[in-house]
Amino acid sequence: MNIKFTRDEYNFRFKQYEGMFFHANINEDSDVIRYKITKDKEGKELKEFGNTHIKDNMLFIPQIDAYLDLKKIK
Repeated sequence: MNIKFTRDEYNFRFKQYEGMFFHANINEDSDVIRYKITKDKEGKELKEFGNTHIKDNMLFIPQIDAYLDLKKIK
């Protein structure tokens, strides 16, 4: 999964993440999702990284304090 944070598409709290990219590999066999937030689409300019989880088909991203609906993304 690779998405660009825009306020038009996603509701998130912190303005400094506008235009950043979210990269994650979702493995159906694991409850833990490893992700990174980068300044570029290729994922080379790292801003932050971490672990998160999926609950009720929503992916929580702690840095931006937002839930992303996986049904709308896929």
